[in-house]
Amino acid sequence: MQHGWPRESLDIWMQNACADLHWHGDLSIPITHAHPTRLPDTSYITSLRSGWFDYAAQELRDQKISACGVRLAGQVARLFGLDQLVLVGNFPVSTNTWPVHTQAALLQACVDTVRTCPTKFVGVRNLQADAHASLIKALRTRGFHALPARLVYEFDLRDGLTSKPSHLMRDRSALGKSNLETHISSDISNAEASRLRELYQAIYIHKHSVLNAQYTTQFFSDMVQAQVMQALLLKNKEGVIVAFAMLYPQGDTLTVPALGYDTQAGIDGLYRMLFAAIHQYTQTKKLLLNYSSGAGDFKRKRGGVPRMEYTLLRAPSTWQRRLIAWLEHRASSIQVSDLIKLGA
Repeated sequence: MQHGWPRESLDIWMQNACADLHWHGDLSIPITHAHPTRLPDTSYITSLRSGWFDYAAQELRDQKISACGVRLAGQVARLFGLDQLVLVGNFPVSTNTWPVHTQAALLQACVDTVRTCPTKFVGVRNLQADAHASLIKALRTRGFHALPARLVYEFDLRDGLTSKPSHLMRDRSALGKSNLETHISSDISNAEASRLRELYQAIYIHKHSVLNAQYTTQFFSDMVQAQVMQALLLKNKEGVIVAFAMLYPQGDTLTVPALGYDTQAGIDGLYRMLFAAIHQYTQTKKLLLNYSSGAGDFKRKRGGVPRMEYTLLRAPSTWQRRLIAWLEHRASSIQVSDLIKLGA
């Protein structure tokens, strides 16, 4: 598949982007520039304050004192200047992966952005200590600091299915016994794109958080028609799409930027069967599935391996960099097991 992202305004794809999308260099490294005015529902994809504070506060809504404390910390971060943000290598998806051959271009884009945006924070999301060791080291020498961001879960099927967790095999069996048909689509109609948005909104926005990317119908249409992604569709016997997942391969790694399913379809275990279909596709293509964050217990029971993900951040002034360095030091002891205990 080709990865030729269309050149569109980010607002056409995400209603809550509150950022502009630019492209850097021969490899077209994506860079998002936050708007001067940030809206309350700005997506965590383009706003670190949304991801680190607002999203966390929503998850703590049943613990009102803790949630209030997190929101207060977010306001301190606003006064600190964190909303004046440029994110390098920031495709409008939850998880970016960077094969080795692209990391030099990403580093150069960071260097150039620091030079051209001296009064703004410059960050890079989705970096892992092992997969991006050289890149992280190079960024640190240029004033960036690594802050733990979240746990993501990986399923390495590049050598096939080496283990068969019971939960996974039950999910696969349920999919096989269902009347659902799996389709991998490289072409979707406007009506199908609208259906994907409907199913996505029901799960990501209405069920979880308005801080998730509020994708438009055009996003789903453009991503498939430009062959950036494919759409995995589960259809019932009437041909109605009851679940879907967007498949985004980058090198030998597959991510799933968006999925959704019909909670009113009356089909037990529909999400589990959708995951089984994604897993089967990954195995067939011999890829590494980076299945992003969230639902940690579900993913571990199906063979997912947790990986710590970092955001590399450079502050514009010396005193701000010193504070970020202090935060990095304080967070350096955080382990994967600590985040799992907190529900990651």
